[in-house]
Amino acid sequence: MAFKDLKVTCVKAEGACSRTKVGSTFYIKNARLVIPPGESICMFALGSLLPPLTGAIMKTEEGEGMLDLLEEWQCPDPLAKVIFKIEEEKS
Repeated sequence: MAFKDLKVTCVKAEGACSRTKVGSTFYIKNARLVIPPGESICMFALGSLLPPLTGAIMKTEEGEGMLDLLEEWQCPDPLAKVIFKIEEEKS
């Protein structure tokens, strides 16, 4: 099965979050999590991102995919507002 490759970037971090910084990026390549050297991802944020990422990597018809419904996702931490942008990486 072929999967889409995705880039996930923190675009906003407000409040008490000390684990995620604006500009932090990781990738999903062939359904594998790829974290560049020097980067990290908070377990709470990753846990909330897994469902939309799993849907977003699936090949779909134009206009019917998860990324057609959303481009940004918020971490569920009630003390911080951390927003991630999910983009398809074109090969």
